[in-house]
Formats: sequence, C-alpha cells, structure tokens
Amino acid sequence: MNLLLTNDIIIWLPIHEINNPAYTNFSYLIFNIIYFFLLSISAYFTCILVMTSWKIRKFHKNMTICFSFYFGTWFECWLGLVLVWPYKCGLIFIENTHQKFSNFETADRSVMARITNYPEVVCLLIGSLMIWHYLASTVAGMWCFVVERTIASFFFSDYERKPRSYIGYALLITSQFCVIQGSILIFFYFFSLKAALIIVTAMLTCVVSTFFFLLHYNTSLRNLDINQTNLSYNLAARFQAAENARSLKLAVFVFAVICCIFTIAISMLMMASLHWTPENYDVAIMTAFECLVSLNPLFIVPAAMFSVPEWKAAFIKLMPFGGRRYHRRRRPDSDIMDHQIRVSMETKMYFVQLEDSWK
Repeated sequence: MNLLLTNDIIIWLPIHEINNPAYTNFSYLIFNIIYFFLLSISAYFTCILVMTSWKIRKFHKNMTICFSFYFGTWFECWLGLVLVWPYKCGLIFIENTHQKFSNFETADRSVMARITNYPEVVCLLIGSLMIWHYLASTVAGMWCFVVERTIASFFFSDYERKPRSYIGYALLITSQFCVIQGSILIFFYFFSLKAALIIVTAMLTCVVSTFFFLLHYNTSLRNLDINQTNLSYNLAARFQAAENARSLKLAVFVFAVICCIFTIAISMLMMASLHWTPENYDVAIMTAFECLVSLNPLFIVPAAMFSVPEWKAAFIKLMPFGGRRYHRRRRPDSDIMDHQIRVSMETKMYFVQLEDSWK
C-alpha cells in the first residue's frame, strides 16, 4: 500500500489495506484467531529448526551460520506483523478519518492516505520496514547458500575440515548490507512492483541454475576415477566433492518447496497488479499472499527437517503427539553413539577406502 509521507515522499507498505474496522465482524475475528494460532505454530517450528541445526550439525559451520540466521529472520517478520496489525484492522487510524484505504500499489496520489500524525504511525513504519527486510532476506538467504557451496566447490580442497568462520560471517555482513539497502529503497518506493518482481525472478532463476550446476559438478567430480585424473585431483578434493554433493542433495527438497512458495507468491502479485481477476477478488488474493508469506515455516520447516534423518527424528520427538510414538518405535541403541563421533568415524572410514583405492 502506498502512503504519502509528505507531499513529495511516497512510501510503500507491504500490506493491502488500513483503517479497516473488520475486527467488529465475527468471521474476521475467527479468521484472526486461526491466523495467530498458525503463527504460533510457525514460531515453534522455526525455533525447532534453528536449534536443531546447531545441536545436530549436518552441514559445514559456515552454512549453519547462514542457514540459522536467515531462517531466524522469520521472527522479524512476525514482529513486523504484530506492529502493523492494529493499523490494518482499524484499532489505530491513519489520518483523522475512519475511511478505509485499500490498494497494494497505486500511482494515483488522490487515493493515497496521507500521514498527518507522525508519532502515531511510528509502529506502522517500523513494522513495514521489518517486513520488507524479511522479504529481501528470503532471497538473500538462498544466495548465501549457493555462494557458500560455490566457495566450497572451487576455492578450498580442505573446506570441510576447517571451520573458516570468517567466510560465513563475511557472507552475512555482505548480504545484509545489500538487503538493508534494498529494503530501504523499496520502502521509499524507488522500485515499482513490476520492477521488484522482475529483479526477484531474475535472482531466483540465477540461484536455481547455480544450485543445479553445483550439484551436477560435484556429483560428476565425486564419481571420477582417481587413476584417470591428474595429480591435482587428490583424496581431499574427492572428499570435498562428496560433501558438497551430499549437502546439495539434502537441500533439493527444501529448495523445491521454497521455489514453489516464491512462484505462487509472485503469481498472486501479478494477478492483483495486472488485474487478471475481478477487483472484488483482490482482497482475497492479497490476504492469501500475506498468509503465504507469514506462514511459510509451516511448509519450509517440515521440508528441511524431513530432508535429514537425524533432524526428522528430533522434529518428531518434539511434536506434542509424535514424541510418544517416537519413544515407542525408537531402537534401544539409537542414542548410544554421539552424532559428532559417528560423523568422525564415517569420515575416517571414507579416507581409508579412498586410500585403498589409490593403492
């Protein structure tokens, strides 16, 4: 929604309506109760994913740093929604009027609400900026993942054996520098919806293409015959290629789910902005878009947790009704060996097998 901050400054809020006193409607009240209940489940899922990714380390530390940070930014979106919600449902009014304003993007200043009381809309502005920052962070998180795997694939043959935490933190700082700039530019409406969709679509296309290129490259490198390659392709390089391929394969399902969510969200925005549907459907489409964005952990977190067997077991164990079933079906010796010891033994076994094949 576009608002007039001053006569010359237009801001863009990631919501489609304000001053809507729908909270007096019983159906809207039931919808909000269900919506906030699902938000609570999303928060619980996100906490489980972030904590499990550190407790049961299945990826390199740098990937874990980026992974947990960008999934954790969902709480920024949650806080932004809480700050914006009173203005959407008419508990706090913009301007000294009870007039409802409804649009996601418009260039017509005559239909824009004008901010007259700045202290009362501070929460609205901060919450909107936080939501824009989260939306930009979702794209940046995917970029960080492929960049981190690219560094692991081409620049270090011993990447998995050394922490090199500075790489993970450098990726976070660089990506957040770009994200903050992008969210401020879109907040002050330097980009139209059409331009923003083109940029996001182009970036996602590059991310997906790079992801599958890395998967193909590392899988092919892992399967090369050592005796038929030059000396630069050593055991460490083959082990690194195997680790890269394993990490990428574990992320395929998560990437597919995220791309589906992005595709549906972009399609919804295009339908609303290009008026492919009747105007009376715009509110329903934009409401569905906001729910898809804010409730995405309901889809992404299970996809991530079920991609890794150890994470899946931890996820089921922490579910209210799945924990008991997990304890009944769990093998007695499943918790005898610590995860880090098991990974270390698998790594040593891998090197022994490679050394035998080298001889």
